[in-house]
Amino acid sequence: MKRLLYLLPLLVLVSFTGLETVNNSTSVRITPQSKLHIKGTSNVTDFTCQYNIKNLNKPIRIHYVSTADVIKFKKSELILENSGFDCGGKGINRDFHDLLKSNTYPEITLSLKQIKLKPDTKNIADATVQIEIAGQKHTYHMETKFHKDNGWHISGVLKLNIKDFQLEAPKKMLGLIVVSEEIEINFKLVVEEC
Repeated sequence: MKRLLYLLPLLVLVSFTGLETVNNSTSVRITPQSKLHIKGTSNVTDFTCQYNIKNLNKPIRIHYVSTADVIKFKKSELILENSGFDCGGKGINRDFHDLLKSNTYPEITLSLKQIKLKPDTKNIADATVQIEIAGQKHTYHMETKFHKDNGWHISGVLKLNIKDFQLEAPKKMLGLIVVSEEIEINFKLVVEEC
């Protein structure tokens, strides 16, 4: 009887650990068909800074724990070199790198934290992403769409404010041209397991 009393708490503990939980790790590659760009506006015109996907040619290791409708990630990062962005001209590229403090912080790091499938929807999930820009980290929640067709196709738009990262929008021509603090990160990624 005493032995049963010792085993009972252990059995109860095991029953609540989530037997459906699966720990996994894998490597993925972002294919050349992928697209990623940052879009912004000013009081004069819009601008787009396109990322050169060829810079993402190395496999990315991801670690995750999967339950019924939630996937939690650990150490699953996408690192974007600031030099990989092209905004369409030398002047705007220089302004972009000044804004991001590229001389001191040459990379943007996107850390995937969690994906939760939306109930009653097909191929839509809420993603939690931590972004590090210029040494500052901020966490965002965003809607992503996904489907499988020769790899995973994942797309979404993340709106953020550069002030979240203690950055100041540049002003040009004695303040006549003012860049908006709101920017968008647009992505359409094709991801293959490798």
